[in-house]
Amino acid sequence: MAAAATNLARQNCIPKTLRLRDANKDVETEHALCAVSTSVARAKRILLVTGAGISCNAGIPDFRSEDGLYAMVKKEYPTAVVKGRDLFDAILFNSPVSVSVFCTFMARLRSCMLRARSTAAHKFIKHLYDCNRLLRCYTQNIDGLEGQDGLRLGVEGKSAEVVQLHGDIHMLKCTFCGLKVSWSKEQHDALESGNVPECHICSEKAEERTNAGKRCPRVGGLLPNIVLYGEEHPDGDVIGRCIDSDIKSRPDCLIIVGTSLKVIGVKKLIRKMAKAVHDRGGVVIFVNKGSLAVSSWKGVIDYHIETDCDEWIDDLRRRQPSLFLKQSTLPLRPTKPAKIKPRQKQDSIILAGQGNASQKPACRENISRDPAATRITSTKKRKAETDTDLVCGINNTNQARPLKRTSGLTTEEFDDALAARMRSILKTKELENIINISTG
Repeated sequence: MAAAATNLARQNCIPKTLRLRDANKDVETEHALCAVSTSVARAKRILLVTGAGISCNAGIPDFRSEDGLYAMVKKEYPTAVVKGRDLFDAILFNSPVSVSVFCTFMARLRSCMLRARSTAAHKFIKHLYDCNRLLRCYTQNIDGLEGQDGLRLGVEGKSAEVVQLHGDIHMLKCTFCGLKVSWSKEQHDALESGNVPECHICSEKAEERTNAGKRCPRVGGLLPNIVLYGEEHPDGDVIGRCIDSDIKSRPDCLIIVGTSLKVIGVKKLIRKMAKAVHDRGGVVIFVNKGSLAVSSWKGVIDYHIETDCDEWIDDLRRRQPSLFLKQSTLPLRPTKPAKIKPRQKQDSIILAGQGNASQKPACRENISRDPAATRITSTKKRKAETDTDLVCGINNTNQARPLKRTSGLTTEEFDDALAARMRSILKTKELENIINISTG
């Protein structure tokens, strides 16, 4: 009932926009940012959806800003395409000119991505994974910068912490047989010059059929392994199963970072994830420099933090420093005072020439006849069956009762008593020898 009431209330709430630069001026913004950071710090199963904004500080331009990829393409190739977005749409294959521009542009973009280094936002994803707080990260990016911090990328949830929704620019894929290969220098040079390199598998099959007098099949070309607008994702079913599995894992926080929320598939994904998070009483946070159509995300996004992605990470670190502590700096388990080990029985000592032959001592040790230097030590200890077992190997030479170990004696007290008994035995034996000599 409480969850239903919460969901109904959220349906009537529009996202609350918080400008990070106004935190020191507006008390309400400051309090809201504190609440957001606390929610992130308390979350145990966090889902992330990232876009091109987290890679801007690495030197990779985004898509839709004034200095983004679309504006850059339109400026560099004013007559080749209508707008930059066409280079990422499947309609580009309708024109050989647009295909040539696409190849050149992708080769240059990959060179830029190879020079880039992961940002604070990428490292934050890795930190959440190291702390066992990351359920999964779904990224629209094709640069693969998450891999620089040791995260596994792919589309299979069981083998990847970062699921690539739009492919990977660092792999080439045949347009006919689907073969995936890494870039080589020859292929990079061909693409940069505007040509599509042929697939060697398709070329070999075509040559074999031609030599056999058969009809020559189609030879595919190698293009970057990315998903264009208007194309069906070849691994869509696998990604769908991964999303369903993560939603069943009951996420309690959704963080959307660095995306303009324009892609239809990503919008559907976020709505689905947000519902699962809200059912758990969690919070949905959107971090991006650009504005948000709040009416479209009514009841879906709780907070829109309008700022740079890395600046928000720094602000979160300032507000919740414990969230960024690495586990290696924390004790693995609470320290406890050392426990006193239970008393252990001392092994008996038999003096040379004394004792019954039937007795089998645990160890033998030479004892100095100097009482001041007498010490009782043992290199082997046996476990006593009871606390009052007889001390093995000590003969009742002076007709006294056998020395027993009672529960009232500590280990040190027992050792002292045993040493005193041994000194008494030695003195008695010496007196007997003296008497025997004098009477003889």
